[in-house]
Amino acid sequence: MSDTHDFSVKDEIARNYPSFFNAENARVLGDTKTALSLYTEFVKKNPSNPTARYNLARLQYQKMDLSNAEKNAEQATKGDPDNKFFRELYTQMLVLNKKPKLAVGQYDLLLEKYPQDEEYLYDKATLQMMMKDYDAAIQSFEKLELSLGFNEDIILQKKEIFVKQGKSELAVHEIEKLKQDDRSSSKYDLLIADIYAASKQTDKVRDVFIGIEKDYPDDPLAQIALAQYYLEMNNITRYNDYMQQVMKNRNLDVDTKIALIIPSLKKLEADTLHQDEVIRMAKSISEEPAGNKDAISLYADVLYFSKKYELALEEYRRYLSLDVQKISVWTQIISIYSEKQQLDSVINVSKRCIEVLPQNSIPYFYAGISFLQKKETEKAIYYLDAGLPLEKENKLLLSQFYSSLGDAYNSLKKYPFSDSCFEKAIELQPGDATAMNNYAYYLSLRNERLDLAEKMSKRSLEIMPTSKSFLDTYGWIFFQQGNYKEAQIYIQKAIDANGENDGTLFEHLGDVYSKLGNSGKALDNWRKAIEKGENNPGLLKKIQDGK
Repeated sequence: MSDTHDFSVKDEIARNYPSFFNAENARVLGDTKTALSLYTEFVKKNPSNPTARYNLARLQYQKMDLSNAEKNAEQATKGDPDNKFFRELYTQMLVLNKKPKLAVGQYDLLLEKYPQDEEYLYDKATLQMMMKDYDAAIQSFEKLELSLGFNEDIILQKKEIFVKQGKSELAVHEIEKLKQDDRSSSKYDLLIADIYAASKQTDKVRDVFIGIEKDYPDDPLAQIALAQYYLEMNNITRYNDYMQQVMKNRNLDVDTKIALIIPSLKKLEADTLHQDEVIRMAKSISEEPAGNKDAISLYADVLYFSKKYELALEEYRRYLSLDVQKISVWTQIISIYSEKQQLDSVINVSKRCIEVLPQNSIPYFYAGISFLQKKETEKAIYYLDAGLPLEKENKLLLSQFYSSLGDAYNSLKKYPFSDSCFEKAIELQPGDATAMNNYAYYLSLRNERLDLAEKMSKRSLEIMPTSKSFLDTYGWIFFQQGNYKEAQIYIQKAIDANGENDGTLFEHLGDVYSKLGNSGKALDNWRKAIEKGENNPGLLKKIQDGK
């Protein structure tokens, strides 16, 4: 009987364990797919083997099959309840599967066997905190504190719980422990101010900041916090005072100062009331001995957004004397000249930028549209064609390249090229109202594809309903279609939409009245067109002939 039993056990080992070792070998060698398959098969034949269950759970965890990993980790733990690694994995799976209450129960079992393991107690406490079982979490953290002694992380966790419970004084008491240990900076006072602010105890917040002003006059952290506090109190004078102190503080690096001033930079265009203060802050950073070129760029941007263009140009040039590789600086210089309609300067700076950064599309675009405005169309096409292949990502800029090429080819009467470019521009930016309007207008002038022109013009007006140019285009399409009543309505709307000084609009309205048989009004509008500066030979002939 005994011999038979011994034989069956040996037979089972010989039969099953090679497959176990094959599975484990695959896992150790990193062949997760094979190991997972082999362990799955092994566990089907040997469901009571806890080690196989554990290894299978680990592999399933790697594949983020958390549900099955939890089941196998649980079976491994049941098969070998004293194995802490099995129970740790099971607990981890319970946490990941959002079963914190069960996970806390497992930590209790682990702590029964390993009461001195602080990591188990810490993890249990954070789980209780996550479950909003705040009183239990406090008890766990205090037990841990007894074991570890003074510990900043535990104190901060307890503070967080007391804040969530609305027990602000207990939270403050915790931070006071840290403050007594380290009075070198204002960071703990600022934490206390945050606690009182969370509980809307404004008087206590004020008292804390008064203390900070007195105790930490040169602390950059305190100066930043005081500036923010006075901004929230709408005390702009004190805010500016502290921001100036921050900018002059030698213990604060330039990058931090730049980060602090950027929110003010974003508000400059909308709020010019405190413009001079922001300029002074930016200037003080740019003058620091380190000569940080980003600080110079920031100061130039502040001047640019403050519309102090000449001063901004000086600072941008100062930046370029240190580094010519920053495209945004070149772009800002070009934008200033463009805004001032100094087209030759735009072209010259764009050409210099191309020499330095030949693979960037932006200077080619600016040079192209400037030549287009100067009616040097062949040069415009040269730069636009050269820059177009360089732009790979910015669909808006690509659309503008194609739209500008559409304008250029139209002026040369190369209509197939022009149409193709406009179609590409609209394909890239279906909401580009200007491209749709221009394409529609050019088609209407040629009296071609008027149905398409009408659709595009109508869509552009839906996007920009008060544009005099778009209203005129829509009216002119109706004119070409012979719908003179509608043409009159929309061209008159264009004049009423701030178009009273546009001679072309009055010429168009005169043409409409002529077709409606009202020669008197036609002549009146053609003469107005002359008064507004429109003096093409065709207009003069219309007045002369009265038609």
